[in-house]
Amino acid sequence: MTEATGASSTPKRPVVVPAIGLVLLTAFGITALLGGLNTAPDKEPPKIAAGQKIDQGRFETEFVEAKVTVQKAADEFAQDRRYLDLLFKVTNKDSETTLTGSPPNSKGSGSGFAATLAKMTPEIKSDWGGLAFVPSGDAQSSQLHPGIAVPVTVRYELDKAAQAPAEVSLSLSKLEKVENPLSGQTTWLPVTDEDPIAGTRTVEVIATITAPVKQEPTS
Repeated sequence: MTEATGASSTPKRPVVVPAIGLVLLTAFGITALLGGLNTAPDKEPPKIAAGQKIDQGRFETEFVEAKVTVQKAADEFAQDRRYLDLLFKVTNKDSETTLTGSPPNSKGSGSGFAATLAKMTPEIKSDWGGLAFVPSGDAQSSQLHPGIAVPVTVRYELDKAAQAPAEVSLSLSKLEKVENPLSGQTTWLPVTDEDPIAGTRTVEVIATITAPVKQEPTS
């Protein structure tokens, strides 16, 4: 019997390209998830003035002012408290509610919106670091709802003997939404600047602000 044209009894070799592609895709996904693919141009970040809008990826932010706030003691057994307050107007551009969080300190990288305050000079040293909140009358909220511009205070308590700084310099970072190509899950991560030779990865500063500190009267 004549064999059908094109038929072959030789078994086909397995196709290995998809497997290699999967390995590359996995490596790409892990690197992207860690922020390793993000590089920053070698130039100074722009200097932003109060009232200018800053695109921080997940947030649109305006710096308002820096000031010293004095909280009077409730009675003779308590003491006055002094704070350095950084005032912002923040819009959560994501579709989910997030938290005001806390700024970075020597013990961690911070959380929420306040984590994008990458650095402040001079550094206010304290046991607990700073905190961030949305003021609401006599109460405070920690939630940033989608699409609503709200005032946010990032507060550092000053030691009773400490001199309040005359001005502060702030370095702001940006968050980007990164998708894991294997699971499809997304998360907001800091945009980072990686040095493959030195093996280091640092948070990229997208804007700097230098502002005077308004000194509040103590009486």
